Formats: sequence, C-alpha cells, structure tokens
Amino acid sequence: MDTDTITIIFPEVKVKIPIKGLTFDNIENMLFEILQNIARKVFEKAITDIDDYLRNKREKGKLKNTGKREKYFLTRFGDILYSRTRYKDRKTGKSCYLLDEALSIVKNQRLSLSRARIECFLSTLSSYREVVNQARLLLGNFRSHEAIRRSVIKEGKLIIENQEKKLKQIENLNYPDKEAPATAYLEADATFITLQKKGKEKGGKLEVKLGVGYTGKESRYSTGKSKRLTEKFTFIGTGKDFMERLSLLAEERFSLSKVKKVIFGGDGDSWITSGIKDYFSSATYILDLYHLYKKFKESLGRRKEEQKVIKDLLLSNQIDQGLSVIDQLIRNPYDLKEKDNLVKLSTYISRNRQGISNQFQLKDQEIGRAGAIESNVNKAIAARFKKRGMSWSKPGALSLLKIKETILNGEWDNWWEKERERNIKITEFKPPLPAAYFNQERETSPLIEVTIPALRGPDQDKPWVGVLRKLSRVGYFN
Repeated sequence: MDTDTITIIFPEVKVKIPIKGLTFDNIENMLFEILQNIARKVFEKAITDIDDYLRNKREKGKLKNTGKREKYFLTRFGDILYSRTRYKDRKTGKSCYLLDEALSIVKNQRLSLSRARIECFLSTLSSYREVVNQARLLLGNFRSHEAIRRSVIKEGKLIIENQEKKLKQIENLNYPDKEAPATAYLEADATFITLQKKGKEKGGKLEVKLGVGYTGKESRYSTGKSKRLTEKFTFIGTGKDFMERLSLLAEERFSLSKVKKVIFGGDGDSWITSGIKDYFSSATYILDLYHLYKKFKESLGRRKEEQKVIKDLLLSNQIDQGLSVIDQLIRNPYDLKEKDNLVKLSTYISRNRQGISNQFQLKDQEIGRAGAIESNVNKAIAARFKKRGMSWSKPGALSLLKIKETILNGEWDNWWEKERERNIKITEFKPPLPAAYFNQERETSPLIEVTIPALRGPDQDKPWVGVLRKLSRVGYFN
C-alpha cells in the first residue's frame, strides 16, 4: 500500500446458472444480490486496510494499542462486520478509535448516512411500515419500522437544533445582507393532526402552522398557463412564537425590512392578524379568497344566488352592502342552524373587512394576489400526517415535519453534505446604545491632570524633552 493511498480490489466472480426457466427479472435480482455481497466484502476489507494504515502511522508513545473490537454497520449494501483498533491515551486514560475519527464516525453510530438519508426521505412520503417494504425493494435489505422511526426522530432533532441556532443568529443580526425584491409575499395557515394516547402523552390535537414566502410567480414551462412561485421558502412550526420566527426567516431570505411592498395572506384567524400587526407591521393584509369562498359554502349552502350577490359586492369593495344582504337573511333564515352560520359569516367578514378591501386595492394596482397556502398545507402536512387512523407523538411529528420542510426548501442535499456537520457559533448580541445614553449628565472634571514621564528618567537630557519642559513652564499643558 502506498504512503497515503489504499488499494480497493473487486474480486472476479463467475456464476453458472441454468438457462431453462430463466427470466430477465431473475437475472436482475441475482446480479443485484451478488453485487451487494461483493460490495460488503470489499467495504470490510477497505476499512480494515485503513485501520492498519492508521495503526502504523500513529504517533509512537502517545497511544497504547488495546486490541481489536468488532462493529456492525448497516449500509446501503446491507450489514457489514469489521474490526477496528482501540487505543488508550497514556496520559489521560481515555479510549479512542483512530478509524472512527478518520472516517467521521460518531460514537455509537450504527447506520451509514447514505442509508439514513434514503430512509428519512421515504418516510416523508409514506408510513414507516410502507417504508420497510420500499427499502426492501430499493436496497434489497430492510430494518424494522420502529428502527426507521427512531432514526427519523434523531435526524429531525438535529435539523431543529440547527434551525434554532440560525434563528438566534438572525435575531442577533448576524446574517449576510441581500438585495431586497420589489415585492414579497407571505402566507400562513394552520391545520390539526392527531396525537397519540400513550404513556404520559394525553392525546388530543396538535395545531401545526405553516408559512410560505416568495417574491412572485413565473411560468413553469415555456408553453401553457402553469405557474410556480419564485424564491419560495417554507416554514413549519407550532406555538405562539410561530409568526416571530417566520418574520426572522423572511428577513434573512428577503431583507424584508427593505422591501417596498409586502403582501401577507391568511384565512383571518386571530393568530395571523395579530401576528401581522406585531411582526409584519408594514405588510398589506389580504384575506385568502379560498377561505372566504369556503365560508360562503358553509353558511349559504342552500342559497346559490345569494352567494353570488354577496361575493360580487365584497369583491367590488361594497362590504357594507354585502353585510346588509346577510343581515336580511339572518332575519328570515331557513332554520336556527342557518341563522347561526349566517351570524358567524357576518362576524367573519366584519373582522376581516380590511383584508377583503385590500383585495380590491391590489386589483387596481395590478399586484398578484396571494393564494398558494392551501396547496402547500396539503403537500407539507395533510398528505402525510392526516391520513385516516394515523396518530403521532409530538417529538415524532415535529421531527418528520422539519425533515419535510428541509426537502421542500430544496436544502436536503445541502443538509447532508454541509450543514449537518457545520458548527454554528452564536455570538452574544450587543445592542446599539440608546439615544438616552448620550443625553445622560455625567460628573466630569474640566481639566485632565497627567504627568509626563519623559520630564524625568533616561530621556530627560534629550532635546525634544527640553522643548516639552519649556512648554510646561509657559503653561501650555495647564
């Protein structure tokens, strides 16, 4: 073996098989299995050679060889078993494996990153039990659904920790400056997923919130009317601080504070409207038309003509007239249930009249309306998390949601290749001094009294010291 290289040799294999009854699929499956067996043997040999190289090249007298230890490792080719040398630091007494350090294997790692990457990706699309079968078809070997679930939770936690540090950096104004677009669009919505009743977990529902940001729309293809969002990002979270976190990401992505026109679309929920006031104060709020029309269908299901009349009035910015029509219907409802729904519709429109009125203003200004949130909720959350009979632990749901978010943002490859191992350092935030600081009155002396060391000492006979002495005598320094 050369000084800084190892030689990987693939053995020659000959297999004789009867032609009778042979099919294309038989040959394919057989070759795939043979190649995996070869890959495992070659992998084990390569790792052993690297371990031997490191043992021979280690610094003498510092580490004590304490023998070999076997280790199983699950790869894309299946399980491999290899031995690596264990060392003990003669000074500290701590044990280590030079092979693990050289190959970036973390303590207790038993799964290759390539394998974990595949399993995590598949888990965002299908149930864990389905992933078991998919992995078997794709890789020729498989793990239990519970092992895959634990791997997903572990990876999701790493992504969450990474995002928390990035949010802290943005909060501390530690992020690269970007040119702001002319217009930025933001939308937010929420849905509920079912929680498990298990152990200390009480079950119930978890409200999952989703935000998207983009700078406009462009043609998806050279022909046709299909559009896609430009510079789009997705953020998934829970809790009361969701809008604050969304604002931080929007600032980092779009330099939002410099954007001339910010459009924020929502369904009218209080957490959205209050969040816009608190964290997107310069944004123009518009009520998402999908949710407005949905309210019409719920409240005016048996009144098709009235639906059209009210809709036309609202979208022509005649909101009071539209509310007047609803009030007349409230006085003469079909039944108490319809009356209750009409009262709710009237309250909903009154509470969101500014968002409806802004729709009319945007139409005049020829600025594209928002309206992308519903399909994104389905793509990011509902399609995977709201299947019938499915329930989640909170850590499991949040971990898988963050993996899904990373994939949707086109950052999946970058996460495994760069971000996963990057150490993000958070510097302490030092806010600028407030104006009041400079207005404070301080006790200061009008004169600063000092002694000039040069007047006494080894330089006292120098000509320039004589000049200083004369200036001092005439009171120049007083």
